[in-house]
Amino acid sequence: MKAYEWIEILKAKKGWESDYKAAQELGLSRAALSNYKSGKRQTFDEPAAVKVAILLGEKPEALVLDQFAEQAKTPSVRTALLAEARRLCILC
Repeated sequence: MKAYEWIEILKAKKGWESDYKAAQELGLSRAALSNYKSGKRQTFDEPAAVKVAILLGEKPEALVLDQFAEQAKTPSVRTALLAEARRLCILC
């Protein structure tokens, strides 16, 4: 999933109505959150993926794998990473 999709899931789960609240809770600047929302940045770095996972009650390695899969150029690598992420993740 794209980073902003994860942010939307997190906002819904936590009842956060604004992007500003999500940015605050994730320790992101509003500009960084805007970059995720606009698609300028499509994936989290590892620390952000871990933080989102913890806030969602997911295994951090699941979101890290999911974000690596989003970046994968080779379809077979992407498929393998997504399969493992889904095995570990409830929301994936």
